Amino acid sequence: MDVDSALWYLESCFNYSYGFPNEFYKTYQVDTIYLTLELTGNHRVSMNALIAKYEQMIEEVRSVYHGSAFEQKGLALINLQEASGTTESIHFAVNVVTGEKTDDIPPQPVLEGPFGDEDYWWYGELLGRCNEFLGESDAAQQLMMAMNASLSDPTGNFYVINPVLKDRKGGKPNVRRPNDPLDNSFDYYLFCASEEVGPVNLCLERNTMNAYFNFLHYLGHQKIKEDEGLGTEYSLINLVKMKGDWEFINEELNYDRIFFHKGSFNYGIKVHYITDPIYPIELD
Repeated sequence: MDVDSALWYLESCFNYSYGFPNEFYKTYQVDTIYLTLELTGNHRVSMNALIAKYEQMIEEVRSVYHGSAFEQKGLALINLQEASGTTESIHFAVNVVTGEKTDDIPPQPVLEGPFGDEDYWWYGELLGRCNEFLGESDAAQQLMMAMNASLSDPTGNFYVINPVLKDRKGGKPNVRRPNDPLDNSFDYYLFCASEEVGPVNLCLERNTMNAYFNFLHYLGHQKIKEDEGLGTEYSLINLVKMKGDWEFINEELNYDRIFFHKGSFNYGIKVHYITDPIYPIELD
């Protein structure tokens, strides 16, 4: 493989296997080690040379990491930088970032949206808030109502022609969020969690509700229109329904379940706003 790919593999494989960038650190220490990677010609690297260099890099990074004076430490990441090269070898630097861990974890940032601290909803099935389960609503209904309330004219003071209804369901490819790992955490623009993928959390707290509200806004106002070829003359009129439901992934085995939101998006062309009628007129 070429040199750029080889360096990318060294860095990405190491960080995936040994890096903890999402831990909380109060300070960092950066150490640099220098390595040489032999080339086979035409600025390319053999797989054997790459594997050997990867193993050497692990040992040298381990030595630097354990040499850190931090009492509670974690290896945040490494970063590779190409320094110089010849036709026979490439010399590169490895920046080793070691962090000092802290128990003082900052509060979770609050995502913007219509939902507040009291919004802690069961995903669907009309079971209500997770700490009450009174059965008056659920996350799917709350998202639908918030979305409809955010439309420019939720009272519908207009005529609509050429109405079009488009259905979308969490877990389907047309609502998959690109480049997001499949881990039951915001995998789709509509809520979806599968027991086949991993642990399932069916309580949607404030930040989760606001995240799905923003996804819903993008899905309704842009993505569905693009996917379905609806022109700029079309507007999202409202969400007709939104439901939280579940089904077995394999009906024959009846084992793993998938939980999801599904909704119907109503589009149309707004052609005329309704005004107050001229008649009847009060007789003086």
